Amino acid sequence: MSAHANVAAVFASLALSCALARPPVPAAPGPDRAEIARERTLELEQVVRETLEMLAEDDPRLLARERPVLPPEVFLGSPLGLFSFEARATRLEVAAGRLAAFGAGYPSVAPPGSAIARPDLERERLSRLLEEERARTADEARLGDASGDLVRGIVATWAPLDAHAAIDDIAALQLRVEELRDRDAWVSAHLREIRDSLRGLPRTGPLDLDHALNPLERMLAPTQYPKSAAAIAELRVALDEDMRAVSPLVDADRVKRGTKLHLGVEVDPATLPARLAPTIARLEQLATAALGWYGYARGSVEDRARELLFVDARCPCGPGTRVGAIGPPPERAKICGVLRALSEEPHPGTAIIALHDEVLLALAAATTSPPPRTLLLCHPDDDAVDAFRREARERPVPFIGVLLAAELLFGPGADTNARLRAWTALGDAPLDIVARELP
Repeated sequence: MSAHANVAAVFASLALSCALARPPVPAAPGPDRAEIARERTLELEQVVRETLEMLAEDDPRLLARERPVLPPEVFLGSPLGLFSFEARATRLEVAAGRLAAFGAGYPSVAPPGSAIARPDLERERLSRLLEEERARTADEARLGDASGDLVRGIVATWAPLDAHAAIDDIAALQLRVEELRDRDAWVSAHLREIRDSLRGLPRTGPLDLDHALNPLERMLAPTQYPKSAAAIAELRVALDEDMRAVSPLVDADRVKRGTKLHLGVEVDPATLPARLAPTIARLEQLATAALGWYGYARGSVEDRARELLFVDARCPCGPGTRVGAIGPPPERAKICGVLRALSEEPHPGTAIIALHDEVLLALAAATTSPPPRTLLLCHPDDDAVDAFRREARERPVPFIGVLLAAELLFGPGADTNARLRAWTALGDAPLDIVARELP
């Protein structure tokens, strides 16, 4: 041993001897741990409530996620609305900074009587929600590929106005006409912004904008919204004139980014057909057995299964969470539809039949050669099959979410009943959180 090492060893020995010889110092009295946990949980409850309320002021879609029925005055053309990207981004930055300022260290289990059962999980959920919405705002600000989502947002939060409604007061009637005129100008201006954003933009896959315009076009009667009707026609012409060759599937890197952000897992779509083969085999076995068991009622079971295909819904959710109980983002709404069907259908076999067919149809998001429609057990008509496959190709992330949810519930070794109970108590969450929480 070197001289330096000997000296170090002597000093270490002396320090240890002194520490052992020192009498213990009594611990200073501190606050009760239960009281600290209670205060931190109440603090988080306030942060969650105020954050959700603040975000809903900027993006009515978030208000719609909190409230199943929107108040009649909600309309995206308000000063802070869907296309107010800077305002949305600023508010999200403020919310994220505020959450970060409160730090971590929330208890894993809240004291009895708390509105939030698991504060650390609730904080994680709120943080992930802010991360998703910040990325969504940045994507939508570029319009382009996100234009279909923006159009669907207009439709989802549209408050009808009728210039011909019976209004006794002349001033009120004039105000209604002005509101229609202002709304017409707002919608038409943003539709033309979308049109201009598509020019020369690199295409990373098929666009869903053309089909997203259909319900909006039905709402915009030319007699009431002449500028908007003209803007939709111009936008469709621009789409038709774009003769660039486009891949039949969305670019894999864009899919990976979308699944990582909204589902919590990065997925290579090319691997999904082989990866899901065991899940498909199990679902086929269960669904075929269910059809056989229903016997003479098979026709009505197939009818009901067709109604369950790719339904967007709010997730079932147990008590103790506010973030998990709000409506899901559009990327996870079909997952919630699956959970609702499996947990609430009077005849569970019907939901399994529907899920089997959903998985076969959703594979169109990952491959240009999905399973043939002859394998579908509830026999949707050809138009419905084509529409589901088209949407899966254009909007792959929600459909990949259904695939991954089926794998979590019916994959090799999964205790389906236990996992379904745990998931319906958990509510909506990114799938990496769900996988961690399931038995």
